[in-house]
Amino acid sequence: MLNNSNSMGTNILEERMLEDSLAVFRNNEHETVTPAQGVMLIDGWLQALQGDPNLDPMRGHMIELRDELQATTPNSQRIKLLMNELASHAQKTAEAPTSEGTWTGGMESFSKLLRSFASNL
Repeated sequence: MLNNSNSMGTNILEERMLEDSLAVFRNNEHETVTPAQGVMLIDGWLQALQGDPNLDPMRGHMIELRDELQATTPNSQRIKLLMNELASHAQKTAEAPTSEGTWTGGMESFSKLLRSFASNL
């Protein structure tokens, strides 16, 4: 039997990271979100999502994005691709049967913000 205690949005770290991420992308124009801010958010998400094997693909994309953001000359096309991949993961997470309440709406918003940000790169 599946253990639903690991449903997305029940972990306080996940909820805090979602709130922080939404705030960064809502309160800044795409030109003003720095690679360093992106790296900090990714590191926070990686910590919050630890221990859930279902999220390994999402974590993999986050690590790739973090590496690209830290590169001497970041590849904007690669960053755009990875952000769109993460937006797709966020959308799938929002639509998952284990998603609950405000988490669902927050992840949908996050998905849209990621896609919008990526399209402006």
